[in-house]
Amino acid sequence: MLTPEQIAAAKARLDKARGVPPAGAGSGTAGQPAGRAARSAAGVPPQPPADTGRGPHAKPPTREPISITTWLLVAMILAVIWYLAKPANEQERIDKHVDKAIALMADCKLDAARAEVAAMRAAKATDLQLKKANEAISGAVKNCEMRRQRAKAWTDLTAALESALQSGAVERADARLSAFTRKWGPDDATRDWDKRIDIRKAERLLDEADACLKKSDSTCLETRLVAAEKLQRAEVADRIRSLREALSRLLESTVLEQKSPPALGNEPPRSVPQREVPRETPRETPRPAPPVISTAPQVSQAAAQARKILSDAERELNQGNYKSAMDKAEICATMIDVGNRECLGLKQRAERLNREMLRCVASGADWINDRCQ
Repeated sequence: MLTPEQIAAAKARLDKARGVPPAGAGSGTAGQPAGRAARSAAGVPPQPPADTGRGPHAKPPTREPISITTWLLVAMILAVIWYLAKPANEQERIDKHVDKAIALMADCKLDAARAEVAAMRAAKATDLQLKKANEAISGAVKNCEMRRQRAKAWTDLTAALESALQSGAVERADARLSAFTRKWGPDDATRDWDKRIDIRKAERLLDEADACLKKSDSTCLETRLVAAEKLQRAEVADRIRSLREALSRLLESTVLEQKSPPALGNEPPRSVPQREVPRETPRETPRPAPPVISTAPQVSQAAAQARKILSDAERELNQGNYKSAMDKAEICATMIDVGNRECLGLKQRAERLNREMLRCVASGADWINDRCQ
């Protein structure tokens, strides 16, 4: 059992925890009126109670007034917050949708542009704004369809051009590319292909010029060099320069050979037989006939060159290089063997096939085996 002292101590701790003052704490309060009366009797003025800040009459601490600078700073901050968080103008937002739809149609993104128009209707756009967006879409649909068709045609043409170059049909590739450019217009891709074809044409002409140089045919060499120079390709400028120098040397050697006197035959000049005349008529002294110089070797040489060029022209014609065949046939008929009927006939045939091929390609069909299909 607990002793009375332990019980009193436990009760005191419990009262302290509850906030109940101890039993002897009220004596001071009760004694205050007596002490105040004694001080009044002695003539001592009463002292104000000490302000502990805990009583019912305690005053809050005083604060300094807010300055005008602080109010202005707060007002500026609120203005910035309102400007950033204010709701956007509805008409400006719809105008942005219109501009976005037009920009999407410029890239042929039709579905995205129509989605923007649907968003404009949901935002209650005006009829003028909807009309502007719809007109932009309607005007761009045709252009987008043409761009799609051009891309498809270019894909098909690229394969045909590669095949033509690999087979050596440079003229056919040039004709098809020219027809495509006339129909759809040029761009960077067509210009690159035009350069490739010109380079191949120049290289082929220079290869033919090398063959002419081996045969010491200055006319053939000059014709090929002029045709190659007209293409104006810097990639073959060195070959053209070297062949020009070779042509100059060939011409110099030809001139020197022409200046040397030709060797005549050892046969004595044949005399003209004398006619029988009457004895009374004096006979004239017979004059020696001039030597007869035969041109049979030159004629046979020209015929051989004509047959060689005609064979080359037929090969170019069978490969579809109609322009090259026309050039070779023209050289054969005008420079090698003037008026050769075979050369003229081949030239006319090549011209006819070239015209038919151009018409066929321009119509969008394919030219295969000298026929439009």
